[in-house]
Amino acid sequence: MRLFPKRDGEVRWQQFAADGFESPVCGIVFEPGEASCGIPLGGLGTGCMDLDTDGTFGRCSIFNSFVPHRDIRSPLLWIERDGRQWIVGKNATDIEYFGHYPIADLEVRCDADTTVGMRAWCPFILGQAEVSNSPGAIFEVRVRNLGDQTARFNVGFGFDGPSESEATAPFERDALTGSIQGHHFRSSEGVGYVLGTVGSECSATNAPWQQPDDDAATACQAVVDVPPKEERILRFVLAWYAPRWKGNDEHDYWHKYRDRFSSAVEVADFLAANHEQLLATILRQQQLVYDQDDLPMWLRDQMVNIMHTIAEDSFWAANSIPPEDWCGSTGIFGLTESPRTAPHVALPSDYYGALPLIFFFPEQYRAVLRAYTHFQLPNGEIALGIGSGADLLSPIYHCLHTVNASNFVELIHRLWSATGSEGLLREFYPAVKLAIEYTKSLDRDGDGLPDLDPDPCGNQFYGAWLWYGTATHPNGYWLAALASAQKMAAAMGDRALVNDCQVWMAHAGRSLEEKLWNGDNYLLYHDTSTEQKSDTILANQLAGHWQARMNGVAPFFPAPRVATVLETVKQNNLPATEFGALNAVRPDGSLDESGPRHSNEIFPAENLIVAATLAYEGDLDGCKQLAAEVMQNIVLRQKAMWDMPNIVEPVDGKITHGTDFYQMMVIWALPMALRGQSIQEFCADGGFVSELASVSSRACPQTRTSR
Repeated sequence: MRLFPKRDGEVRWQQFAADGFESPVCGIVFEPGEASCGIPLGGLGTGCMDLDTDGTFGRCSIFNSFVPHRDIRSPLLWIERDGRQWIVGKNATDIEYFGHYPIADLEVRCDADTTVGMRAWCPFILGQAEVSNSPGAIFEVRVRNLGDQTARFNVGFGFDGPSESEATAPFERDALTGSIQGHHFRSSEGVGYVLGTVGSECSATNAPWQQPDDDAATACQAVVDVPPKEERILRFVLAWYAPRWKGNDEHDYWHKYRDRFSSAVEVADFLAANHEQLLATILRQQQLVYDQDDLPMWLRDQMVNIMHTIAEDSFWAANSIPPEDWCGSTGIFGLTESPRTAPHVALPSDYYGALPLIFFFPEQYRAVLRAYTHFQLPNGEIALGIGSGADLLSPIYHCLHTVNASNFVELIHRLWSATGSEGLLREFYPAVKLAIEYTKSLDRDGDGLPDLDPDPCGNQFYGAWLWYGTATHPNGYWLAALASAQKMAAAMGDRALVNDCQVWMAHAGRSLEEKLWNGDNYLLYHDTSTEQKSDTILANQLAGHWQARMNGVAPFFPAPRVATVLETVKQNNLPATEFGALNAVRPDGSLDESGPRHSNEIFPAENLIVAATLAYEGDLDGCKQLAAEVMQNIVLRQKAMWDMPNIVEPVDGKITHGTDFYQMMVIWALPMALRGQSIQEFCADGGFVSELASVSSRACPQTRTSR
């Protein structure tokens, strides 16, 4: 009857049978306190609410508390039997937790005769953007009687509702009857929620932890008789609706889900009518990931669970208030880099974390690129970011500008490679050409390489670390962008740009070798006008090479150099820490202290790119070992399974910067690299992405249109 087996031994990745799956899954069974938070219940731009490993609600953004999320810290479920009462997370604490986003499975032991299983999930389905934009969740509660006689159970579900500031106006309450029994709360400003049972009778009440005078809180309770040694299933639905959110002083926004649902009642009706089909689709997609036996267990688990950052970080607006005329029917989409740490929509994080969006939600990522194109300056400069806080229309310029335009070009190439869309290429091609011309203009000494301008801050990826002259890391980006632009130009029949890119690649490649090759790796930077240089060994100095291999364009770093660099990094950066690869190491093995945190700590997302580069060059074992060290530290030691960091400390692995960083979705680069595939091959007919998408296209229901 259990949803998953009891944990066998210590916290670790393992394979086991789980309810609803035809073959074993890969995952971790946690007990309370072994993960810093739990699965966020929410989807694509809906806001979310963490269901923590102790069975309580944690951080919450479903009522537009985005930066930071509101911290609820409230129970949700209680059970009564024979005069005894158990509140999950309070006096029922014998809990085991298996999270596989968007599903959280819990097993709760109340006493020798009473156990409860709960499967909580939201309709996040790969390849189905509108369904994934449905703001609600289902809680399937399995009440089990292990005794020898039939027992009557009272099963209650409580929700504390929005805060006064989130509600924006007093609530009215309507009773619901029919397929959903419960209550609909709504304010005059349109904020509301539904809590009720699906297909079962229930009565309104207060949860044991709720105050009777709290107008926003409610609970519902159902009675069920369970024969001995059997279980009965009750389903609760929680749907929310907060259609307008505050951006900046100039703009508010309409949630995209407002296009399809006019209230929380319609959301709840959709979930109630389709819950079996929706859940079955999610499980089939996850089964396909878990069945990839050529991939390590931990990687299969993380490919499923890393999608949780979309729930934590994504915004999807139908339009702004007042409206913009450039965004089209898709609306305005973006991911904030980290709601609690670095709340802004940032292009460098897209460079790392956009792969799953490109694979499964290409129109939404096209909307991201459309926003960057809209804010592109006449000289071709691309903004570092297009939003701050909960805003999507606040561009930031002249920061990290030697890499932004290159990353922009590369991201367009990724999306084009994944979709094969000629219309997409036609739409963005003028912006590609302009971005290439802008980056050319940053070459002040005629060597074909953009020059750094570190004052007042570094203008390459590591903004807190000052570099001078020209540098390998940003110029790897540049050479890869030229290769991508050349391929796009060829498809557009633009022979002039094809030839221009070829000339620039040859010139830039020669200059990079002459100025930056250091015998066993590339210099960090070199300013030939002052002879200021650094021979610090950067772990991810071949980021541009990874980019070229993933994009299916001809590599530009000479093959012997690539092999030598990777060996140097393996001998220096990897042994310097047990938690991955140190971002930078001096040739004598000491730390580079010239850019604290950026120079002397670990970037997990960058480490995963190094791992992918190793795989593309044939070192599959080295790839798996490095990536496993990174993820074991984050998940097992730092307990951040569903709270991904940006930077960790090399001595003890502790997180020093970042929460919910969607950069870590770059983990989806690893299956491609381990299989030696480009994006185009990974997404082609019969490829892994198309297999996953075909599951949902065959089985997933459509949301109805209300407007």
